[in-house]
Amino acid sequence: MMDKLGWIFQTHLSPGVVSPKVYAIFLGLLVCLSGCLSGEPEVNDVATEFYGLEYQTVLKAPEFTLINQHGELVSLSDFEGKVVVVAFIYTYCPDVCLIISSNLDYVNDNLGEQSDDVILLSITIDPARDTVSYLGDWTQTMGYDWNHLTGARSELEPVWESWQVVIDDDHIANSTPPEGAMNRLAVLFPDNSTLTIDHLHSELGFQATGTELADAAFESAEVHYNSTSERIGDWQANQNWSWDLYIWNGEQGQWNATQLDLDQINISSDTHLAWAASNTNLSLLPPGADCNGHGWIMGSGGGAHCMCDEGWTRPSDDWLTCVQDGEAELQNQTDADPHADYTLGHGTVTYILDKGLNKRLAFAGIGWDVDEFLHDVRVLVNE
Repeated sequence: MMDKLGWIFQTHLSPGVVSPKVYAIFLGLLVCLSGCLSGEPEVNDVATEFYGLEYQTVLKAPEFTLINQHGELVSLSDFEGKVVVVAFIYTYCPDVCLIISSNLDYVNDNLGEQSDDVILLSITIDPARDTVSYLGDWTQTMGYDWNHLTGARSELEPVWESWQVVIDDDHIANSTPPEGAMNRLAVLFPDNSTLTIDHLHSELGFQATGTELADAAFESAEVHYNSTSERIGDWQANQNWSWDLYIWNGEQGQWNATQLDLDQINISSDTHLAWAASNTNLSLLPPGADCNGHGWIMGSGGGAHCMCDEGWTRPSDDWLTCVQDGEAELQNQTDADPHADYTLGHGTVTYILDKGLNKRLAFAGIGWDVDEFLHDVRVLVNE
């Protein structure tokens, strides 16, 4: 059966004959079938020494010149004589790309004496956010020391097209924090008075923690804050009471106490923090969300809920949000399967090139075994 599939792949489904999306999907199907039918991939019913899908004909990898996280120009042709791994990712990816990058990191760490013979290249599919400076910060934070390449979209689009990478712009856009998203800091003082500070999320640095949020928000509101002396505004903790830290639980619509230190809390666009004096009435603590500016809150604590403006309504699962009429039903349908339209072309084919920079092997999706991938890299190094 695999010889027939291979013949179809070569003669009828080669790039340029069909759309890139169909080509990418069929490539993934071949990888799946090869594993399911024989335990090890086969081409034309002849067992090979490779685990990945092997190209039946020599296919020169398309050339490109892009810029890496250090601001240096990098061309594929720079690495002739090396085995090259090429992956397409983006740093805001919430799932698949993180796994691919983690797998490449494992390969990078386990090449041993062959490390000088192998080059890893990760190419972004989200140049708007994966800028040179951002990739520099991200790779340093993640501990990834191989080239992560970016450029202008006009420079990257020909690369995506020549490598048959299908870009799902809608899926990428869904990983973008909402424009104007705010992180809230709420304070309940010992006299039961309150303070609410909303700080623009985009003004926080890369992978900000609770410490950065607290420092920035209190400074912008000109409120004295000292975590060491446990002082907020005019109130400093003493033997009679202490400051307790809370994190907003959006699903439950309530504040949950936490024992985490501020620098252990990663701040996303929907992270909200609060301090409450231990001797106060917690039901008076302002909520972490307040109807998106299209209503007002009735009640307090766990009983708080939005009274939405005309033309706006509450979603069934979020009592502290107001959305336009009709959007709630659409949102509920979308939430049922957030990856319903997720396609194979979302940068999920990882290529291994031989020393002549020919496409030799492809690993589709994220289900492949990283040790088998490493095995294939080593085989090509030894050719």
